[in-house]
Amino acid sequence: MMLDLGKIQSIAKSYSPQELFAALVWQRQFNEFDGEEVITDLCNHRNLWASFLFAKPIFAPDENGLSFGGMVDTLLAMANYRPHA
Repeated sequence: MMLDLGKIQSIAKSYSPQELFAALVWQRQFNEFDGEEVITDLCNHRNLWASFLFAKPIFAPDENGLSFGGMVDTLLAMANYRPHA
């Protein structure tokens, strides 16, 4: 599959990182996890969250006490996940 640079540029300019990440979550289904349901619930209950991030927080000596260094690994794993047929 060839990448369409124009399409990638258009998507990158049109959507926030959170929307792009939500789209990745939307596509995923495994075990009891249903990405479409998760994102739908988040959108239907906006009063319960300001933002979301699927990553493992790791203690680090930063101002908030948390580091999200594993976020890239999480994004890559979600982007590359292919269910076993």
